[in-house]
Amino acid sequence: MPSRIPKSLTSLLLASILAFILLLAPILGLSPAHAEAWDEQIPSTVYNGALVPDRGHITFSTLPVISEAGSLQIPDSLAAQLGYNPSRIWSENTPIDQVLMLGDLQDAFGLGNFNLATIAQLTGLNLNGISLTNFPLIAQQTLASLVDAIPQLAQRTLDQVPILKDLVNLNLHNLGSSALSDLALQSLNLDDFGSSPLSELASNDLLGQFSLGDLDLGQYSFNDIPGLTQTPLEDLQGWQQTFVGQVPGLSQVSFAAFPNAPAVGYFGFIAIDDVTYGPMEHRNTPTQRSITGSDKVGFNYQCAQPRGCAYLELNSPVSLGVAGDPPGLHGAQWIQGGTGQGAQMVPGGHGILSVINGGQEPTGRLPFGPVFKVVLTNTDESSGTGSFGIYFRVCHHGFIDLGCTPYFIGPIPWFSAKEKGIVFVGETPGTPPGDIPDIPPLPAEVQQQIDALIQANEPDFLSAVNVDGPCLAKIMSQVPPGESAAAATTVPKLLEAAQRAGITDRAQIAYILATAETETNFRPRNEDGGYCGEYGPGCYYGRGDVQLTGQSNYQYWSNRLGVDLINHPELANQPDLAARIAVEGMRDGTFTGRRLGQYISGDQRDFVGARHIVNDSDKSSQVAQQANRFLGALNQCSTVVTTTDTNLTSANHPGQLIAHSNGSATQQRIVNAINAHYNESSAGGPGGGNVACAYEVNRVLQDSIGHKIGSNPNLVASVEADLQSGAGQHIGAQWAHAGDVIGFRRTFKTKTFE
Repeated sequence: MPSRIPKSLTSLLLASILAFILLLAPILGLSPAHAEAWDEQIPSTVYNGALVPDRGHITFSTLPVISEAGSLQIPDSLAAQLGYNPSRIWSENTPIDQVLMLGDLQDAFGLGNFNLATIAQLTGLNLNGISLTNFPLIAQQTLASLVDAIPQLAQRTLDQVPILKDLVNLNLHNLGSSALSDLALQSLNLDDFGSSPLSELASNDLLGQFSLGDLDLGQYSFNDIPGLTQTPLEDLQGWQQTFVGQVPGLSQVSFAAFPNAPAVGYFGFIAIDDVTYGPMEHRNTPTQRSITGSDKVGFNYQCAQPRGCAYLELNSPVSLGVAGDPPGLHGAQWIQGGTGQGAQMVPGGHGILSVINGGQEPTGRLPFGPVFKVVLTNTDESSGTGSFGIYFRVCHHGFIDLGCTPYFIGPIPWFSAKEKGIVFVGETPGTPPGDIPDIPPLPAEVQQQIDALIQANEPDFLSAVNVDGPCLAKIMSQVPPGESAAAATTVPKLLEAAQRAGITDRAQIAYILATAETETNFRPRNEDGGYCGEYGPGCYYGRGDVQLTGQSNYQYWSNRLGVDLINHPELANQPDLAARIAVEGMRDGTFTGRRLGQYISGDQRDFVGARHIVNDSDKSSQVAQQANRFLGALNQCSTVVTTTDTNLTSANHPGQLIAHSNGSATQQRIVNAINAHYNESSAGGPGGGNVACAYEVNRVLQDSIGHKIGSNPNLVASVEADLQSGAGQHIGAQWAHAGDVIGFRRTFKTKTFE
């Protein structure tokens, strides 16, 4: 019988061999996964010869921008349970701190436990040197929510907190005589509010709802609210819906300093990137040694696609290729993840949110824990390199536990790998338990939530919305004659947006219409007298149906809609976008922190108080009167709108703005250019615009990809010939994304897409 080496001696021997190999790495051609510019941008360190993130220096601000557009849509029923709506749409090249919300990472980094003082200490930020406009979350606070979040305010008087005294004085000045009379009947002293304890004012039904968003917050600093900088972010109303980049300094805090910081150091295996293979290697033979997958199906999920998978074939540095060594990495395959050629998607996510993204995520690994997933995004056989990216997910736990989405927010470029380089793979591959019990039938109410979530995120969800003609006539009868022309366009858009947003309460619809009339007379337009620089740097004066104002609001809606309102703020006046901003903003309370449902729900119809949703108490009586007139008209309607299935393959219908593309970066640039040209006249094209199809397509292409196509860019046949001769790629219509330029010929009962 062969002699047996003691286990402790075996471990020592392997460790010695590994150390020796790493010393020889430069001579043998073994080096950390390294090649691309991204490797140099991301703070890194070396673990056993492999490049890994330096948690002490990596921050959200040091991560590259996101490479693909995407969206998350939460139906109204789930948003009501959460108390906020985490829906958003993002475009490619968006910084990740403008995509991730604090609530997304509550179980990963614990960012809600942070306070501003700690963040300032960690980053060297002088909070006295910046104004409160740089902290949009404060605009969502009311007098009541602020006192609730900062208990030390309760015993202070109004005179002791000038910013709150300014808030009360501003709103009292705008109150009508009836509201002041109601206050006078209570125990409050109208002649001496200054000596009143803030706890008493905050508990008042009227005064407590005064919103700090009513003030010009540029006049105040963080120290003007005692105790604010020491207050945990999660104690402030609406904190979950705040983007990471909207908290001063947070994007500059290192991951190691977060409240739920990952463990110090790393643990796991390294491997040699032995050979890089493209997608054709396993056209007919499935992989056998995959170490990729998901935390739902395990990390040996094989590729059995007929088209084959691209992958890195790994090797163990311990034995330099001898099969059977302890890590079992000889011949292991890290498969490319994604939806492109040679890439693999796998089931992912947990709970109700697992249905997002079709329940799928790119195959990959979790070598650094569950916060983000590392995915091989591309392989290049000619250079022997593999590109990695990381994906984030959204989790919502707590009293309302929705679970986690699949990892689908990404990719963000990560470290690259080169043949014979060393790659960190983390802990050993795992398989899902073999004795998982069958999932019992879900309660009906849970299944309804899942169905609503799937529908809200399904591209075909936005089918055609048709406004009932007789009902529209009744509504238009309440519009002043001078506004009827503009209202003929704006009112249907608002009704369609309300239907898509799930708003069926006719009183809420009436109030939305009344708000648009009061703000703009149904003409989404630039603010009267607005000028660049009026609301900070840039030209972010009021626009649209509700006069969207301020850079932070334009940035928020850019993220949510996937439309670049920062560089093209004029797009906020486009009828489709203006309607969505008005309806969804009022529904979700994005303007002042106050939502439609707080004032108008069922039998509750506070049309006067609801004015705080958009613009303190200005013209509150006027809006209320008009809302009552619109409600009277709506109550005479048997049907307001109907939804029909259009059988289109995309939510981006002809004649509407395109929200985003789930295709490539180039496709998203085309989408952005289309939106910028939306509703423009083609009169400058051939035939006075009557035969300007190719002309308009090439205007978009010039702006998005820098050149036109076709020897005669104004002739359809020329553009088509250019596409067929190599400028284009033949695809099936089912694979098209928003932003693709598709030429097609119509014949009887058939379409040929190219």
